[in-house]
Amino acid sequence: MARFGPGTVIIGPVVHLELERIEALELMGMVLAHLNNAEAAGDLSPRVPTLMSIRDKLADGLREQQ
Repeated sequence: MARFGPGTVIIGPVVHLELERIEALELMGMVLAHLNNAEAAGDLSPRVPTLMSIRDKLADGLREQQ
């Protein structure tokens, strides 16, 4: 059986985490480092959209804490 079209991607609240601000900032730093490496290498792997989603959700959460 042949598959038509792109695979299904779920980006949503799959896992809910409570992080302290310092933990969120550390995680944001790691995500940004991985995204910078992917950009420098021209990496278009499936991990890039996931990392971008994590980055956006962390940024939103950190903005809400202010």
